[in-house]
Amino acid sequence: MENATKQIQYIEQMIATAQNNLAESSIYYLIWGWLVFIAAAINYCLLVFSSYSNSWIAWPILMTLGAVISIIAGYKKSTTNKVKTKIDQMLIYLWLGFGITLLVVLTGMGSIGAIAIYPLLMALYGLGTFVSGSILNYKPLQVGAVASWVCASIAFYQVDFANQLILIATAILFSYIIPGHLLAAKK
Repeated sequence: MENATKQIQYIEQMIATAQNNLAESSIYYLIWGWLVFIAAAINYCLLVFSSYSNSWIAWPILMTLGAVISIIAGYKKSTTNKVKTKIDQMLIYLWLGFGITLLVVLTGMGSIGAIAIYPLLMALYGLGTFVSGSILNYKPLQVGAVASWVCASIAFYQVDFANQLILIATAILFSYIIPGHLLAAKK
């Protein structure tokens, strides 16, 4: 019985450490959340309110900026030499897998179109934040995941691409931006 109690305490301590590390990693939710939100807003405005033919231009610019900022932030974070738990490693693998899957899905955009891809992206946002929130027992990420899945479900049946841009901005607001700010406030 005492051994089981020690194991539970160890697991609880590991989760607490991972939650603290997650709070310190809120920068990634904020970077990607705000950049995706802004890219969707710019894309929407250029698509709806202008005659500019390359309304998508904000995406490659802002996503490249996000990659550069994330690499710099990751390098700075790695130099602090903090404790990594098994849960931290699981989350790293989750988000690495998310990133690779995202790239694979985005490569299909040219052949099947953005209108088919955007709902998948929102569903992926939901998957990543749901698993992270569930592992860490962090409700704002879980709620954000549900919001992403609802937006993805609507987007599958929404034939208007401009409305999909509104849905992707909404999904990212609830799954990344709000939880990211709440995590940053925990620091």
